[in-house]
Amino acid sequence: AAVGINLALAIAGFAARSVNVSGMIGGFLIGTLIYACLGWQGYLLLLAFFVLGTGATKLGYRRKAEAGLAQEGGGRRGASHALANTGVAAACALFAVVTPFSPILVLAFAAAFATAAADTASSEIGQLWGRRTFLITTLRPVPRGTEGAVSLEGTLAGIAASAVVAGLGVAVGLFGLAGALVVVVAAFVGTTLESLAGATLENRGLLDNEAMNFLNTLVGALVAAALHALIS
Repeated sequence: AAVGINLALAIAGFAARSVNVSGMIGGFLIGTLIYACLGWQGYLLLLAFFVLGTGATKLGYRRKAEAGLAQEGGGRRGASHALANTGVAAACALFAVVTPFSPILVLAFAAAFATAAADTASSEIGQLWGRRTFLITTLRPVPRGTEGAVSLEGTLAGIAASAVVAGLGVAVGLFGLAGALVVVVAAFVGTTLESLAGATLENRGLLDNEAMNFLNTLVGALVAAALHALIS
């Protein structure tokens, strides 16, 4: 069932021009792993991230393209993008099954997806509707699309996206309300640190976009695990 459902959704994502061939294959493999480890409940969080990320990317795409801010390839994502955004969550799902630390790893799993969703939503919405964008390290106004730039509109969109993922986790019984709060806080920390890294390391060419995406999901997962340990 996991393979069939995931294959159908991977093909649908390709048909909708959300992913290219490599992204379809990579998404299929990662999705199958997550479904096998955490069932349909965990898979729904992956699906939520995909829908939120794709929706934010496609929203106002022509306008963003005209400004030179749109995702390349018509918004289609490849395998490297899929791995960068979902690799940490997939690892958490696997270790949640093969180790005795399932509760903390499930929370880290959700936080990784919430962070990825928040990062995509904040950047895409900020580029589209951000009225005042400023560099997070200096608070100086900068053009939209500048690495490390943040806006109120983008930040709120990111928080909303992470709350959707966290709320879905509660709805399907992966964790409770306290866990959802941990997930949202962890996602906010992850995206904030990603903006800081973008303003410093990425602007200097030390990290590319995929590395940044991987690191911010890793930070989100680690923060969630640390907060869980503190409050449990």
